[in-house]
Amino acid sequence: MKIDLDDLDLISRLDPSGMVEALNHFPDPLRTRKYQSAFELGKGKRRFRSLVIMGMGGSASAGDVVLDWVRDDLRVPAFVHREPSLPGFVNSGTLFIAVSYSGETSETLRAFREAKARRAQLIGIGTGGRLAELCTRFHLPFIRVEPALAPRAALTQLVVATSTALEKVEAVESIGRGLEQAWRELLPLTGRCNAQIDMERNPAKRLAHSLLGHFLVLYSLQRMSSVARRFKNQLAENSKQVAKYEALPESCHNEIEAWQSSPARSLPVLIRDTGESSFERAIFEGFRSTIGSASSASPIDVKVSSEGVLSRLLCPILFLDYVSVYMALLRRVDPTPTRLIAKYKNTKES
Repeated sequence: MKIDLDDLDLISRLDPSGMVEALNHFPDPLRTRKYQSAFELGKGKRRFRSLVIMGMGGSASAGDVVLDWVRDDLRVPAFVHREPSLPGFVNSGTLFIAVSYSGETSETLRAFREAKARRAQLIGIGTGGRLAELCTRFHLPFIRVEPALAPRAALTQLVVATSTALEKVEAVESIGRGLEQAWRELLPLTGRCNAQIDMERNPAKRLAHSLLGHFLVLYSLQRMSSVARRFKNQLAENSKQVAKYEALPESCHNEIEAWQSSPARSLPVLIRDTGESSFERAIFEGFRSTIGSASSASPIDVKVSSEGVLSRLLCPILFLDYVSVYMALLRRVDPTPTRLIAKYKNTKES
C-alpha cells in the first residue's frame, strides 16, 4: 500500500510516539537558554590547553555541531571523542566535557573516570544517571537537561548545554546572539516542513520521496560534517536504513574513483552550505561533474537557506531530520524505537 504523507491519521498510526511532532519543537531550547546559570565552576577553575567532548550517538552529535560552530573562535586543539580509552595527551591541561543524555552510557562513564584519574578539568551534561552521581560525589559541575522522546530528539538541548559550558570557561565569547539567530531562522523551517503542510508545499516530504529506495552516500564540506553525520545517523535510527557520509574535498582524492563502478541504486547527496566560497563551490561542481560522467548517478543538492554560522548547521539538520522521519513513514516503519541499540546495550552489560 502506497503511503500518503498528507494523511495525518495514517501518520499518527505509523508514528504513535510522535517523532515528527517532536521535530516541531526542535528550535525551542535555543530560545529559553535555561542552562545559563546551571552551574558555577568555583575556585577550581583553571586554564586548559586542549578540549575533549566525549559522547556516543546523539550526545556526540551535539559535540560535533558545537565544534563546527565555534571552530574559528577556539584557540586550543579540540575534538569529539567516541571511545572509552583516552589519547595520551589528556591530562591536567585538558577540559573534558562528558555528554551522556541518559547519564548511563558505559563508554562515556569509563572515559570520564579515566579523565578524572588524569586530573582533567571535568564537566558533565545529561539528564542524570551515574554521570550526575559522579559529578555530585566529586563536586564537579553538571548541566542537567530535560528528558526528551529520545536522545536524538534532545540535540538542541545538548548543543545549548555544551556551548554554555564553553562560554562559562571562557573558551568562547557570548553565545547568545548565535542561539537567538538560529532560533529565528529555524522557526519558518518548522512551518514549511511539519506534517500538516501538504506534499506540494513541503520540501521535506518531496525529498523523502526522491531518496526512497536508494543507498545514500552523503557528502559535505569538512566544516559541515556534523550535518552529514547527523543525517546518516538519523537515517539509521529513524528510517532504519544504512547510509554513509564522507567529506569534501578529501573524497575528490580517493573515493571519487569508485563512482565508475558504484553499486546500483547508489545516490550521492551533496549537503551544501549557503555560505560557500567560490573555491568551495568549484569543489562541489567539479565533484558533481566527474561522478556524473563516470556513473549513472545524478547527485542531489541539499541547500537550506540560512545566514548565521550556527543556523547554517542547525537548519539543514532539522530539514534532514524531517526527511528521515518521512522516509521511515514511507517504509511503514515506526521511527522512534531503536530495538537493536537496546539489544546491544543489554548484551554488552550482561
